[in-house]
Amino acid sequence: MEFDFIYNSDAKRYSLKLSSEQLALQCFLMDEFERRASAYQSLLEQLQRLNAQSQYQWDGKEYRLTVQASEVVICHFSLLQEGSSSIELDPEQDLELDQSQLYAECGLEDLLHLVQQWQQFLPA
Repeated sequence: MEFDFIYNSDAKRYSLKLSSEQLALQCFLMDEFERRASAYQSLLEQLQRLNAQSQYQWDGKEYRLTVQASEVVICHFSLLQEGSSSIELDPEQDLELDQSQLYAECGLEDLLHLVQQWQQFLPA
């Protein structure tokens, strides 16, 4: 997974840039946490405890992170069927919404590497 970290010294703002197919992951990392290294520590520790058969779910304000068998899915709550943990992709909604900001997949190792590098870039 390719990524870039950016610090705008004029605005004193940290940002993360991922590929277009990973925009949901980028939004998840940027919107669900404060931009301090310590804000990601709890998530990182929980992810590091997982093994190849583990299942894990983390619900944020707007996104759900799900890990199953070392595969990570980031999904906006708008794609989840009410009262269910399953993802319901509506073909008509696909035409209207930019799904790239609502859904992304990656491997657990890739996510761990990204979060660790992002933590090193951010202030404590």
